[in-house]
Amino acid sequence: MKYIIKLIIVLSCLLAVMPSSAQVELRLQPIRRDFIVGESVALKLTVVNHTDATISLTNIPGRPWLNFMVGHRGQDGPIAPVANPRFPDLKLTPGSTRAFQVELGDFYRLQTDGSYWSVATIRMPDGHTTYSSNRALFIMTNGGEVRAFNIQARGKRLRTSLRLARIDNQDSLFGQVRDADTKRIVGACYLGRYLNFMQPRVLLDAAQNMHVLCQSSAEFYTYSIMDTNGKCAQRKVYRRTGGPVDLISTGRGVQVVGLIPYVKPKPGEEGMRRVSERPQ
Repeated sequence: MKYIIKLIIVLSCLLAVMPSSAQVELRLQPIRRDFIVGESVALKLTVVNHTDATISLTNIPGRPWLNFMVGHRGQDGPIAPVANPRFPDLKLTPGSTRAFQVELGDFYRLQTDGSYWSVATIRMPDGHTTYSSNRALFIMTNGGEVRAFNIQARGKRLRTSLRLARIDNQDSLFGQVRDADTKRIVGACYLGRYLNFMQPRVLLDAAQNMHVLCQSSAEFYTYSIMDTNGKCAQRKVYRRTGGPVDLISTGRGVQVVGLIPYVKPKPGEEGMRRVSERPQ
């Protein structure tokens, strides 16, 4: 009996000095499970204040209030960041929830395919107490090459390619730019959902930007442009007007044939359209 009483006293003391893990809750989730290598991985971070007091999270020189850790499965230790991000101060009123998107590409260069994890950690105003999120899991893939071009831009030899990958159980097209000499990936971006009814149309313009037209559903097509940095400069949804659909190069540049831009219905008009007429 005395042993049980001593054990209860010890446990009570430990609970008194340990911070409650429920005071602040962090949830971290990637916007999707799969990303193309070179694409900036976007994560949604949700912070919940479970206390009855306002919490002000501020940056102190050399000690930011928010940090991220990223690792590659099968690799010992976390990956070293290429930059130290500085996030804006955050104020959480009692019981409030704040959510925002973080781009890992701003401070990590994930150059190889495989499975990755990320954890977010916040440091409380006392400078010592910390709370960490769950492990957010995501996959980097190179997909399969559909079309590729060897180009020159900014004095470098580059290989720009159109790639196909299965994302969230849907075939999707991506663009990727790789340095032909160092083999390092310059950048990559999502271009559109791909329905295998029509072979994608791919052209380069005078500035070496890659133009891609693909069918995304029975009624709709996606027209995207990727620049030589691997960034998506444009992505628009089109619908068919009748006649052949194509992407052609003219004296006025690259143009879409047989399609018109899709105009989103105004509020109240959505119910007047068939479900099959809406872009996916």
